[in-house]
Amino acid sequence: MKKITAIFSILMLTSLFCLQAQDNNGLTLRNELKINLGSSVFMAFPEVSYEYILSEDMSVGAAVGFGFDTENGDPYSFRATPFLRWFFADWSRASRQAATGFFLEGNGALGTQDQFSYGSSYDYSKDKSVFTAGLGLAIGWKYLSKNNWTGELYGGLGRNFVYDKNYDTTSLYPRIGVSIGKRF
Repeated sequence: MKKITAIFSILMLTSLFCLQAQDNNGLTLRNELKINLGSSVFMAFPEVSYEYILSEDMSVGAAVGFGFDTENGDPYSFRATPFLRWFFADWSRASRQAATGFFLEGNGALGTQDQFSYGSSYDYSKDKSVFTAGLGLAIGWKYLSKNNWTGELYGGLGRNFVYDKNYDTTSLYPRIGVSIGKRF
């Protein structure tokens, strides 16, 4: 009876350690903080994002950006973009890291957009700021280094459902990024 109890105890402990190893599966670091260099440099719209990794192939996050050149660059003076990402790759490879590779992103956008009126001699003046809200899709790719630095490229479009139709000729918003960050 003691042998059966000892063997059963060893099997139970072994299975508990195996379950714990499966739960971790490279997900001890689940948080990421990133800066979007693409929008900061090319569109004068610095954007910072936070991402939380839910599982090996799913993450959620939010990006917040402020526009400084709304008349020439991105018309948003402020935009908050919550997102959900689904990473799709071959998980049979042993070297595959959680939440890396190609991904599909569903996002929303809430923000304020500056509206300008233009005169006959190329003069413009800011008329007002309006609230906008929309939904969009993006596709991208994320890389994770051995030191837990991340790099990602993504691009997509969204459609604003709440906007001023008298000023806007298009109701689309861009979702473009070249980001670097740190997983912790």
